[in-house]
Amino acid sequence: MRGFSGLRARLWWERAFWVLPTIGVLLGAYVAVQMALLDGVLPVSDLVSASAMTGILTAVGGGMVTFTGFVFSFVVLLLQFGSSQYSPRSVSYFLRARSTQVILAIFVGTVAYAFLSVVVVPDEVESGAIWTVGIAVLLLFVSLLAFIALLHSVGSRVRVDAVLSHLGRTARGGMARRLHTARRVDVVEEELAEDDRPVRELRYGGHTGQVVAIDVRRLLRNARRTGSRLEVLVQIGDSVSRGTPVVRVHGPGLDGILARCLVVDVERSLRHDPLYALRLLVDIALRALSPAVNDPTTAVRSLDEIEEVLRETSVLRLGPRVLRAGDGVVVVPRATWQDVVDLALLEITVFGQGQPQVTRRLTAILDDLVVDLDDERAAPLVQLRERLGALVTGGDAELAAVALTADRQGLGGTRGRALSRAAGISSR
Repeated sequence: MRGFSGLRARLWWERAFWVLPTIGVLLGAYVAVQMALLDGVLPVSDLVSASAMTGILTAVGGGMVTFTGFVFSFVVLLLQFGSSQYSPRSVSYFLRARSTQVILAIFVGTVAYAFLSVVVVPDEVESGAIWTVGIAVLLLFVSLLAFIALLHSVGSRVRVDAVLSHLGRTARGGMARRLHTARRVDVVEEELAEDDRPVRELRYGGHTGQVVAIDVRRLLRNARRTGSRLEVLVQIGDSVSRGTPVVRVHGPGLDGILARCLVVDVERSLRHDPLYALRLLVDIALRALSPAVNDPTTAVRSLDEIEEVLRETSVLRLGPRVLRAGDGVVVVPRATWQDVVDLALLEITVFGQGQPQVTRRLTAILDDLVVDLDDERAAPLVQLRERLGALVTGGDAELAAVALTADRQGLGGTRGRALSRAAGISSR
């Protein structure tokens, strides 16, 4: 994996919400000192009296403290709303918004500038501190504009369609990158032969967490150098704790480098784990289908994104990979097409069986994909279609017929197109 050594730093940067606001404070303090020095060398002006300067800076600083507290409360309320309305794991989606961090940096930077300016401006130039006061007023107006931008940004990100679209794009982009990364590995996939060499298992010895990345290239170099066969026992997204078997070694090799081959973090990464974004789409759909929420339209909207993810995934080389370099072999586990289909649709099928809107949208997804895929990839979808039919047809026959009619809107779409698609399936 290119840039594997910097992955931990990138993960830290993704979740470091405090960095940009801290930089804002430091910049505010720096500008306050520079403006004080500038006013000290310029001719004294009587446009602003000493008392007026102190009053303006104190008012700006005190007002921005209150204002910043209000904004922080607003952000915390947003996080609570996101965790309760969508999923507790969707909080990272809101925290990663750089626009929110930049705006908070502007607020706290204005506070630091105003209060520090009162202290650093020399007494003999207080009545002529034009630049100091002017910058304070300018920062105040910039903060007001930033607050308007924050309202727009938060309003855009908190909408359910925006959340689902972002997760869908993240999942599809991650899938595309995974395919590109797989093609960059200059190895040949092949079936494994039996290996009668001594076998030992290497166990994880770090902190408990989720596997975010596996350095396949490092493993492959080690296997080529030692001629051993390395079977990775975990995959991205798996939970590991101290003592978890992570690699099975046939022959020598991998001594002392295991810790450098795994990146383990306290949570899965949306950027580096595309199946995690798919997991969140499913979680949002399941929450919408719970009796406490009962929002099948949100579940249907999740299914819209899930269908696109399945289409993107259907062209990937999935399943375990056998990578050979010289006499060395590395076996890397990966999700199969059946695994992806089950993750994407199985739980929604079970929990949405009593919602005609959801079952109709599921039927449309399954019918459309079955027509477009080859027989091997279509088989799990056909099986799921049969399971859905068995779950729904246990009650009223006429209602079951309606519930199993393919409709890309769930309810309200054109039934004729759905029926024509179903006819295409029956002719296969």
